[in-house]
Amino acid sequence: MADVTLRVFSSLATALGKKKVEVEGSSLIEVLDSLIKEHDEEFKAKILDGAGNPQRHIRIYINGKDIRFLKQLNTPLSDGDEVLILPAVVGG
Repeated sequence: MADVTLRVFSSLATALGKKKVEVEGSSLIEVLDSLIKEHDEEFKAKILDGAGNPQRHIRIYINGKDIRFLKQLNTPLSDGDEVLILPAVVGG
């Protein structure tokens, strides 16, 4: 298991109750599953769609790299990694 830092912003921070949390997991999906178990379905619904994939408006980065160009939710994690979850921001 890796010790990683997870950072969230906006409504995700509200649902999680904080902007930064230290978590353990050997892959991104393990980290997200752990957080979902600790929190409620509202947090899960903000991040994952009904098929268990990241919501279209959510971007997830591991050490600054977009998971879409890695192994998606199956991306392995190492001690000290930083996971950043950002909701898309739109406006005019």
